[in-house]
Order: sequence, then C-alpha cells, then structure tokens
Amino acid sequence: MSRRLSRLNPNLPPILTAPYPFDVVDSNKKRALEEFPEGYVIDFGVGDPTDPVPELVRRKMAGAVEESKCSGYPSALGGAGYIAAVRDFVERRFGVGLEPDQLCATYGAKYASFHLPWYFCDPAGDDMCLIPNPGYPPYTDGTLLAGAEPYYLNISELSGFVPDLAGIPADIVARARILFVNSPHSPTGQVLSLDQLGEIVRFCLDNDIVLVSDECYSELFYGDPPPSVLEVPESADCAIVLNSLSKRSMMTSCAVGFMASRNPDLLGPIRAITRKSIQGVAHIIEAGAEAALLDDAHPREMRAVYQERLDILLPALESVGCVPVRPRGTFFLWVKVPEADTPLGFSETLLFEKGINCVPGNLVSKEWQGENPGDGFVRFALVPDIEQVREARQRLTAE
Repeated sequence: MSRRLSRLNPNLPPILTAPYPFDVVDSNKKRALEEFPEGYVIDFGVGDPTDPVPELVRRKMAGAVEESKCSGYPSALGGAGYIAAVRDFVERRFGVGLEPDQLCATYGAKYASFHLPWYFCDPAGDDMCLIPNPGYPPYTDGTLLAGAEPYYLNISELSGFVPDLAGIPADIVARARILFVNSPHSPTGQVLSLDQLGEIVRFCLDNDIVLVSDECYSELFYGDPPPSVLEVPESADCAIVLNSLSKRSMMTSCAVGFMASRNPDLLGPIRAITRKSIQGVAHIIEAGAEAALLDDAHPREMRAVYQERLDILLPALESVGCVPVRPRGTFFLWVKVPEADTPLGFSETLLFEKGINCVPGNLVSKEWQGENPGDGFVRFALVPDIEQVREARQRLTAE
C-alpha cells in the first residue's frame, strides 16, 4: 500500500475490501444477454422503477429550468416551497404537523442513512448499530465508517419477518446507539403495525437508542396504508424518519428526499452540519419533488400497476413450486424456492432456460449467528412493464 493510502481512515478497509455480492448475478445476466436475442431477457433483478417520472413532475422541472436561472445556490436544508410540500404531505398522509426545523432535505435516503451513524456513534468507543438483515447496505457501511460495529437482526420466517428485539443480549443493547428499521421492508414486503412501531419506540426510549425509521416505500402498498413512526407520540424523543421520492414518484434519477423528526433538538445537529458541508438539492429537482408530493393521484395509479403485476406473477411462481411471501408493501416479491433448489441454482435455471432474471436472496442478506435469512429465497422486483410480466407468466407456466 502506498504511503498516501496508508493514511486512509482505518475504518475504510472493511468497506473497500468487502466483496460485491452481485458479481455472480451481473456475470450471469451479461452472459444471458449475449446468448438470447435482444430484448428477450425479462429483468426482475434491479430494484429501480422503469415507469416514467410523472408528467406533472417533468413539466414542473422543465419550467423550473427557466424560473431558477438566477436563483443561486439552493438551500442545504431545503427550499421553502419544497419544505412546505413535505409538511403538507406528512400531515395529509400521517396526520402529523411538523415545523420547518423538524425537517431537512436530503439527497434521497441513501445519503442520509449512510451519514446518520456519524452523528450518534463515538468512533473512540465500542458503540453498535442494530441493523435489519436483509437491510439496506448503507446502514452497514455508514456504521463501519463511523467506527461503530453492526449487530444484525435477522428478518426471517423464524422472526415473523419483524425484528426480534427481545432476543438482543443485554450487553449489546447497552452498546447500541442506533436502531434502523425499514417498513415496508425491502425485500420481504412486510409492514410494521402502529402497535409494533410503538413497541420499538418504547424499546429505544428505555435504552437511550436513536430510532432511524426508513419509510421510503411508505406509498407503495397493497391494502391498508402503512403507518409512520411519526404517528407514535413518544417517538418525538427518539426517532428520525427517512423518506424519498425515488419509489413513490419514480424519481430515482433525481435523488431527493427528506429527514423528519418531531424533536427539533434531535435533528438540530444534522441540520447544522448539513448547512456547513453540502449544497442543497438543485432548485429544478426540488420543484419536481414539490409537485410530486402535492399529488396523490400518481402514487395511487402506480399502486394499481404494481398490484396488477403482482397478481400476474405470484400465481405463476406458485405453479412452479415456489412459495411467495405475499407483500403488504414495496415493489418486491420475496419468494421461497422449491425445496430441491438453492437460490442461485433456481435463479440460474430461470435465467438460462426461460430468460427471467431475479436475485438470489442470500446475496441481499448476510450470514449472522449461523443463519442467512435469504437462504431458500429469491427476490423479484416488479419493475418490468405489464406485457413483460405477462410474458414471464407464459414462460413460467409453459409445459
């Protein structure tokens, strides 16, 4: 290692040297794309919406190009119009009124979730962050770079697809500084009830833990709308909520979202450092996000689209011996493969025999305490268009 590289933050090597779990998936997909005719492979692998950004959002952004031509630097904390739209959305959707100092604009949830451990973990201590497994990778990487240690909570059939807080050893609880939760949960699609969120809040209050609730899929649901931890009154003392326009409004190309807390003191240090360290989300993007948050029609339409895709794909997978976990939210389908198969073997059979790409579940979760919650599962992202989903059904059910 060169002299300069030897001066890297000592917490970086575990992140930089960790193998990329999707290497085998990417390699298989590349091979399939070479073997099959162009357009034949139906890709349920990547969790990135393929539906267009809503027209009203595109129109607002296009107009904002001219309107913001002399606007200068955007606010790091979020422009007045965007913050007002976030406040309107939170009150309309969750019945919770927030003030501007209880909010902060973000570059989506990825950036926020990665940085939060830096605020609450002591790099010279022995702090830990409690992380769902499977869980969003930035939870882990941000924890490691902050000098803290991840402790995983397996989200599996054994746990009822909810975090088992009672099973955390007392010495681990004493070291925990952050508990990450994700509801609706990616990739299982399960939703925490308001009672369950209340229990999690009380656990955090009893143990002086900051609760980070990732609610990026809050608007992609089947049936009843998922609650927010903001609806738990006691959450004001311990909780920060992350949300994003990426999935709600197909704005993954824009990377815009927000942090919210009913406790301005909890969010205060984050807002202060944000002002010192970054430029804000571009005026043009905030204009589009503002329009998106003020409109409930396009999320409702997309929920119907995802429902239709789910209704087509789920029984087709059952017909080949799979046992899907029916989702209550997200656009993912968590599917138990036939008993004689492995996740990788099943995914390769689908890809090379039927041109259908999915992701082995054990690659999106970690081996922890002798269990990988993704063993025996594959993940489908319901992002191909309806004609492709119908074609996938035809291929799956063909003799």
